[in-house]
Amino acid sequence: MLHKKMSRTDYIVEGILLLIGIMTCICILYPIVNILAVSLSSDGYVLRHEVRVLPKGFTLQAYKDVLANGDILRSFGNSIYITMVGCGVSLIATFFAAYPVACCEFPGKKIYNIFVLIPMWFQGGMIPSYICIQKLGLINSYWSLILGALISSYHVLILTSFLRGIPRELLESARMDGAGELRVMFRIVAPLAKASFATIGLWVIAAHWNAYFGPLLYITDSSKFTLQQVLREIVLEANAAQFDLGTARPGQTSVKLADQIRYAILIVSIVPMLVIYPFVQKYFVKGVTLGAVKG
Repeated sequence: MLHKKMSRTDYIVEGILLLIGIMTCICILYPIVNILAVSLSSDGYVLRHEVRVLPKGFTLQAYKDVLANGDILRSFGNSIYITMVGCGVSLIATFFAAYPVACCEFPGKKIYNIFVLIPMWFQGGMIPSYICIQKLGLINSYWSLILGALISSYHVLILTSFLRGIPRELLESARMDGAGELRVMFRIVAPLAKASFATIGLWVIAAHWNAYFGPLLYITDSSKFTLQQVLREIVLEANAAQFDLGTARPGQTSVKLADQIRYAILIVSIVPMLVIYPFVQKYFVKGVTLGAVKG
C-alpha cells in the first residue's frame, strides 16, 4: 500500500495535535497522581503542602484508617451491592425494551418507539420523581436508586440498533423449529449481543458507582450510605474543621487527617473501575461501532 509523503505542514499539524494530546493527558493524570501521592505521604509534608507527584515520608496509615473504619467499609459494600444489582436489572430491562422493537412486529410499534424516545428530551423532574419514589415506599431503600435508573432511552437505542443487524432468517428458523420467544431471546439473540451488553453494562456500572445526587435525595439512613455519601460527609466535616474519624494520632489536626482520608477513599473508589475496565475494553469500542454501523 502506497503512503502519501507528508509535507512540512502535515508534520507541523501532527506535532501540534501530539502536543495537545500530551498536555491533555497531563491535565487528566496529574490530579490523580497528586491525590495518590498525598494519600501515601506522612502528615508533616501534607500539612506543609510539599507533596506534588511523588509521596514524601511514605506511609500507608491513611489506608489503614480507611480499612479500620466500619462506616467506610459498610458504604463500600453498599455501593458494590447497588452497582451490581442495578447493572444486572438494568441490562435485563433494556433487553426487554429493545428486543420487541428490533426483532418483532406488533400493532402500535411506532407509538411504542415514540414513548421510548420521549424521555430523551422530556423528563418529569426532581419533585415528581421524589413523590413517585415516596408513594412507592422506597425512601431509604436501595431500590429507589436501582429503579430510579432502571432504563435509559439511549441504552435502548444502542441495543436496538445492534439487534437489528441480526439476520431475521436466523430468528425465523428458530421459531419454525419450535423455539418460544423467550428461548429465542436468551439462547440466540442475547449471546450475539455480548459486545453491546458489555458496553451498556460498563456505562451503567460507572453511573451507579459515581451516583451522588440520587443517594443524597433518597437515602437518609447513615447505615445505608453509599461511598460517595460518606466521602461527602468527610469533605463537609473537614471544611468545618470538625471531622474526627476516631483514629487521629497525637499532634495531628482533624483537617489534615481528613485530607489524607478522603484522598485514600478516592483512590479506593477508583480501583473497582480500573479492575473492571480491562475485561470489557475489547467489547467497548466494538459494541458502540457495531451498533452505529448496523443501525
